[in-house]
Amino acid sequence: MLLETFKNFPDFELLDTGDGYRLERWHEAILQRPDPQIIWKRSLPDAEWNKAWAIFNSPSGNDKGKWNVRQLMPQPWIIKFGNIKLLLKLSPFKHTGLFAEQAAQWEFMTQKLEDSKAKKLKILNLFAYTGGATAVLAKAGCQVTHVDASKPAITWANDNYKLNNLPADSVRWILDDAVKFVKRELKRGSFYDGIIMDPPAFGHSPSGKTWKFNDNLPGLLADCVLLLSADAKFLIINGYATNSSALALHNLMEDAINRRGASASRKIESGELCLKQKSGRMISTGIFARWSE
Repeated sequence: MLLETFKNFPDFELLDTGDGYRLERWHEAILQRPDPQIIWKRSLPDAEWNKAWAIFNSPSGNDKGKWNVRQLMPQPWIIKFGNIKLLLKLSPFKHTGLFAEQAAQWEFMTQKLEDSKAKKLKILNLFAYTGGATAVLAKAGCQVTHVDASKPAITWANDNYKLNNLPADSVRWILDDAVKFVKRELKRGSFYDGIIMDPPAFGHSPSGKTWKFNDNLPGLLADCVLLLSADAKFLIINGYATNSSALALHNLMEDAINRRGASASRKIESGELCLKQKSGRMISTGIFARWSE
């Protein structure tokens, strides 16, 4: 079981955690954001926490609330991951449009792609949100199919695409339900050299169909395995705010891959996506399982 975190992302830093909050630096901006799993005490003094430019308050204790902005955010608010630019905003659901822990998967994918630069690999990004992975993969020379059921998320992802001056044919934008899209791709006989997905615990498609992680993921994963090309580089599942576990994802991935009859040279890894704060303490932000060469 891995505790996975990124190696090189200077524009993000987890400064401290405690009393239900994270203290984070996004380039020069400092935020306080709630995290209910953080039940321990803060390490840094109040003077450091009081440097926050904005604090997210949620009276109901859930993800929806309001930002108390004490210092104006940069306009536009742009950070960098390597040679990728990403646009941030303060959303009403405590998020910034980027999950920093995903940088660990971006590093993993780009490492897997290093020996394939002569070939333009086809990658499928499901539940693709604001397109951090899409931008990273397109910059690495891949042709990315970006699928999300939220029009605002795709608009935001398109803004990230434009920020990076990517080739016009590097991204195919699909506003659709991930399950339906994958089934159509199977009927078309499509194949992909890599798949990454970030399915929510609960959600709705544009048509109103309900998505439940534990109910719907097994079928989607089984279909995705059939979409992998013979030389596929990876299949990655990330999970957030779900009552599943990394071990459950590992077992699910193992079953799906075994049914496909994949090469024994490939491996399955699983664990927790983590952020490491300045003191060295790790916090878990989600779970993952991945299959790769």
